[in-house]
Amino acid sequence: MSDTREEKASVEKSTIGEALAFLRTRVFDLYVLVMSLGVGLSILVYYRWTKRPREVRGLLRFWSRNFIYGAWVLLGVRYRLVGLNNIPDQPVIFAGNHQSYFESIAMTVFFPHINVITKRASMKIPVFGWGLEHAPMIPVDRDAPGQNIRRLLREGCTSVKNGRSILIFPEGGRVPVFGRRPFQRGVERLYAHAKVPVVPFVTNAGRLWPSGFGTKRPGTITMHFLPPIPPGIEPNRFATMLEDKLNTEKDRL
Repeated sequence: MSDTREEKASVEKSTIGEALAFLRTRVFDLYVLVMSLGVGLSILVYYRWTKRPREVRGLLRFWSRNFIYGAWVLLGVRYRLVGLNNIPDQPVIFAGNHQSYFESIAMTVFFPHINVITKRASMKIPVFGWGLEHAPMIPVDRDAPGQNIRRLLREGCTSVKNGRSILIFPEGGRVPVFGRRPFQRGVERLYAHAKVPVVPFVTNAGRLWPSGFGTKRPGTITMHFLPPIPPGIEPNRFATMLEDKLNTEKDRL
């Protein structure tokens, strides 16, 4: 009888927890909508007035910081950064696993002028997408792989020369926790042409932050920055090394 009562109480507690998480997620969605209306209008007006990408990146970071703050307060989603001492004091290529849009937004907060390699479709997303387009970031098109490589090399090399680090997700899209996806071609060619260190990083954001409008769970997201891979390694060997590092560390995390 005692076990039955405990099981019933556990089920009720779980149900209440799910309901609260769902409610908090919907409140957070409303918060992001309201916040985005103001910041999005500012991005559009400010950019058309000044056309200064650096200032647009500042507005984008302002939106991203409020997004992360709202997640902290309303959802109970916190974050911790591990291995910041592994990041050299120079432009680098950040290469990480991709489980949610949380890490994409968070990286624009942690590294204010980072150049994100992103799907062109993402630039159509209200507010954050406008910021990506006008910052500007590097767009890729699923249907034009040849053009993507040329643009990636051209704009990527310009980016590091201008002092902007690059963010790339070699998996090419979101991958579930413990999932696997072959790395997209391009990261090794960018590495060979840019001639800067690559800082691998892993995140476990997918545990708390599902895709789309799924219910977010409270907890702590870890972003772990690994020791940099120096430039000059043979590109194919580098790609294998990077893939092994990311898969091993994300499984451990």
